[in-house]
Amino acid sequence: MNLDVAIAGILLFAAACYALLGLRLVVLRRDVGTVPIGVLFIVVSLWVVGGSIELLSTTFVGFSIGRTGHFVGTALVPVVAYVCFREYTGTETSAVRLAILSFVPLVSIGLAATNVHHEFMWYAPFVNESGEYLTRPAKWGPWFLFVHLPYSYLLIGAAILTLLAHSSAVAPAHRRGLFLLVAACVLPICTTVAYDLGVGPNTISYVPLVFAAMLPIYAWLIIGEQIIEFTPLAYETVFQNMQDPVVVIDEHRRVIGLNHTAETMLSVDEARALRTPLETLFGTGAHEVYEALDSGEPQKMLTDTGRFLHVQVSKIDTHRTSARGGQVLMFRDVSDVERAQSEVRKSEELLRTLIDHSVNGVVRFRWSGGADGERKLRSNFANPAAGRFLGVPVEDIVDCSATQVMRRAVTGMDDQEATSLVDRFANAAANGQVLDVEVRQKNGDTPQRWLRVICEPVGDDIAATFIDITDRKAKERHMDSIAMSDPLTGVLNRRGFERNASKRLSQSEDDATGALLFIDLNEFKGVNDQFGHEVGDELLKIAAGRLRTGLRSRDIIGRPGGDEFVALVPDVDHDTAEKLARRLTSALEAPYGIKGEKLVCVASIGLALYPDNANTLTGLLREADQAMYRAKARSRGVASISAEDLLEKAM
Repeated sequence: MNLDVAIAGILLFAAACYALLGLRLVVLRRDVGTVPIGVLFIVVSLWVVGGSIELLSTTFVGFSIGRTGHFVGTALVPVVAYVCFREYTGTETSAVRLAILSFVPLVSIGLAATNVHHEFMWYAPFVNESGEYLTRPAKWGPWFLFVHLPYSYLLIGAAILTLLAHSSAVAPAHRRGLFLLVAACVLPICTTVAYDLGVGPNTISYVPLVFAAMLPIYAWLIIGEQIIEFTPLAYETVFQNMQDPVVVIDEHRRVIGLNHTAETMLSVDEARALRTPLETLFGTGAHEVYEALDSGEPQKMLTDTGRFLHVQVSKIDTHRTSARGGQVLMFRDVSDVERAQSEVRKSEELLRTLIDHSVNGVVRFRWSGGADGERKLRSNFANPAAGRFLGVPVEDIVDCSATQVMRRAVTGMDDQEATSLVDRFANAAANGQVLDVEVRQKNGDTPQRWLRVICEPVGDDIAATFIDITDRKAKERHMDSIAMSDPLTGVLNRRGFERNASKRLSQSEDDATGALLFIDLNEFKGVNDQFGHEVGDELLKIAAGRLRTGLRSRDIIGRPGGDEFVALVPDVDHDTAEKLARRLTSALEAPYGIKGEKLVCVASIGLALYPDNANTLTGLLREADQAMYRAKARSRGVASISAEDLLEKAM
């Protein structure tokens, strides 16, 4: 008996841990698959609790309760796992499909709870000759054998196959997490199969014991490995559709991924490339690849097929993600450019004509002795485009020092900075390398312009090419704006808000004050359910417009998701912040006129003050979020809600 009590205690502790971990994931709702995995852990906790009750029961009623809890877990785990794994691979499960999938498990739970009246799930006797209750009957009932058992195994098999079928769509660096998730399911499934086949004792349900033993592994996968904190298919879509070849290598310089364009370029499929050393994979160009990896500088390589490629290396940023470290090799086929340059070199006259009519600025430098006897780079040629870029006649560029030219090219650069940049050009040229930098230029009243400066050796001279990349920079800024904005309301999304708000706080003076507002539309779900998503979306747009109207232009507004908004209001005292929050409460409380309907959707607001409540964005968000939930709880179910009830300040 003492052993049974000890085992039951372990099971109850494991069940509590599963329940807490599941609730944490459900409440946070932070990443893809968080809610389904949280529900899965909660269902497993019911399974484990049922096993502990079976062990502790001394009456048939108590044993039946534990048995029913046991079947709640065994019936619902396959359904929840199926939904969880589908969402993890980017596929949502509709409510209709979920209802259909839940029919058999719910019937099984009902039959398990009433089995004593019909024995559809298992047959009597329920005790052995020693008077011990049997957790596994001597003979299963018809519903269990011919419906519940096949259905459960088919569903859990479909869930695992869903993950494995999408493994090829997941970036290789992330496949480890996916396979770990699948591997973590093997032991509980095998144990369940053994139990159902009659292996082991029939007076103790040992499957909950396996779940208790697996608890540290599941916690490590979710919290330590963070296997659910990325969307694999979104990465795959972008990665595989890039026009330029991309090869990803890990910290040991082993290939861990490449896109379709890289497969074509290297004439190798991904599976074989993962087992091929770099020197074999790139052939004669391996030296340049290693040079790029070692120096971090762009290189130009010649492939075995006679193609010229420009290779650039960037490190994988591991600070914001749980990804493994490594580097990304990006290639661009410059064979046509290389051939054109080769032809141009054959004819000096043709070369001069092309350079003179080029839209890119070209300045050529030659080493010469200075007045102090020191060798310096001085320009001996400049084309008309260089004069336009630098804002001076071409003849004024010739015979200038490289430092003077660079000062004209870069806004606000002093002699020391210009000399440092020229030294970098000279060192690269001395080593036969190309130096490629981007600089910002503003001359007088002319609009700001971005130039790409490429310096490369040409014989004993150095050629600097100035390329106008202003349009490209504008497109990059536009794409960055799109990536940081909520497409529905036009305010910042979670990522954009966190970036802008963190930057704003970091730039604040030590004695600065401010506030953060966490806003939740209380009745939004009801409006959405009753009138549809189109009306709900329109309500969110109007609410965002009211926030913009009620706040200042320099205040930062974001929509983390769903019906929640946040706003950082810098440089206001405490009284002003509270008055502003009350004004927003009143504005959001006003009826919404949408498609002939007058809808009421009041908002609960949590107010956190800077620096009284917190001096970091994370702290302010946490305090304001907690205050908002207190306001929401206070006004829940209240027919007439005042503005005082809808606003709560952080403690």
